[in-house]
Amino acid sequence: MKITFKAKSSSGDPYNVEFQVEGDLLTVFCNCQAGKFGQLCKHKTELIAGDQSRLFDESEVSKLKELEAIISQASELKKIASQIAESEKIIRKEQSKVKKIKKDFATKLKEGVKVENSK
Repeated sequence: MKITFKAKSSSGDPYNVEFQVEGDLLTVFCNCQAGKFGQLCKHKTELIAGDQSRLFDESEVSKLKELEAIISQASELKKIASQIAESEKIIRKEQSKVKKIKKDFATKLKEGVKVENSK
């Protein structure tokens, strides 16, 4: 079984994302630059997550529901996707901390910091 989507790209041209089930294996291919090198891309991950906004053609929503049924049977895929989501959440939190620390640092540099005289 094969399900192919046209996914939106940042350039406006669609990419083809192909989900293929052979036996008990699901494989996913995308013809974007990352996908051509076998790397993970947002086109794959967002369609796996059921993100309708990634669809180039809204008439493919029914195919997305078909994909969702397949994904629901892939426990390993769901586990990995969950790990990615959790890691990204941690990264966002840490990035927020870094942003605040940099802001505080900039304020200190602007206001001045005490220099201890070591005579």
